[in-house]
Amino acid sequence: MRWKLILILLVTVAGLGAALGGVEWEKAKAALKNTAWWTFGPVIVCYLAAHAFRTLRLRTLLGKPIPFGSLFSINSIGFLSINVIPLRLGELVRPTLLAEKYPVSFGEGMAAIVLERLLDVAMLLFMLIGVTWWVELPQEGLVVQGIDVVSAGQRAAGTLLVVASIFAGVLIGVGEPAIAILERVPVAGRFAGFARRFREGMQSLLASPLRCLQVVLQTVALWGITLVGIGSFMWGFPGIPSSIGAVWTTWSITLAGMTAIPTPGFFGGYELFCTAALWLLEVDRDLGATFAITLHLGQFAFTCGLGGIFLVREGLSLRGLVVAPKDKAHE
Repeated sequence: MRWKLILILLVTVAGLGAALGGVEWEKAKAALKNTAWWTFGPVIVCYLAAHAFRTLRLRTLLGKPIPFGSLFSINSIGFLSINVIPLRLGELVRPTLLAEKYPVSFGEGMAAIVLERLLDVAMLLFMLIGVTWWVELPQEGLVVQGIDVVSAGQRAAGTLLVVASIFAGVLIGVGEPAIAILERVPVAGRFAGFARRFREGMQSLLASPLRCLQVVLQTVALWGITLVGIGSFMWGFPGIPSSIGAVWTTWSITLAGMTAIPTPGFFGGYELFCTAALWLLEVDRDLGATFAITLHLGQFAFTCGLGGIFLVREGLSLRGLVVAPKDKAHE
């Protein structure tokens, strides 16, 4: 565990160094001085709206009448945890809190979270494919630290969706016999309970076309609103293009980097890939790096601030959020 944390910290520092190293801070200060800071107001409003749609989507995936306010609180605390707890352990917080407060088993909650993530991966794949609608990529691709970001992101997202589709198809088509085989495999047996819950969740969702449509519309809405918010700040930042194509390209490539390098708070990967996306749009490197760190700090502060409010309101501690999910995951 310790060596993983050290590796993550090294990757974070390397990413920040690659993105921000050599930046002329006089240019950065001049850009910040001329920024229309009021445009961050719509960003916050859009983030709140996207968070609301994310909460509605989770409730639809769970298929249970959980009060919106309580689920909004759980989501806020969960995304705070994802940003501050390393090794992706923050992903376990929401199903843990759901299991503690409502008749939702940890497996049910985790299955809903996995479905949620697969929907987001599908949207990311769609947006990465759409990048070529808006900009002409270099012949060698958009290479960052030796990696063709767009191509690698498309392959990774596509592969994950294909594997997940095959997994879901086998579970739904074969059912309990497939899970029984999984239970007999020494290492994989511990995932049999999750597989059963995942199958039940998929069957329930597919049995209701209206719920499926709701989930799709909620996913499109939260992604669209997020793009509007980011576009607002891009419009208020001098020298940064804010067309639909620019916003689409910048956020798609930034998200691909965040997904590929899930460091604490996504620091390093966010700045590196956001700057690379803006370079593709012919934005000066110093200006691009300044915009990237400014937007990221604002988003990070929003996520931590909102989650912190509900963390205090619920009487929880960050340490407890780290320990409890680890215990649940091993039950």
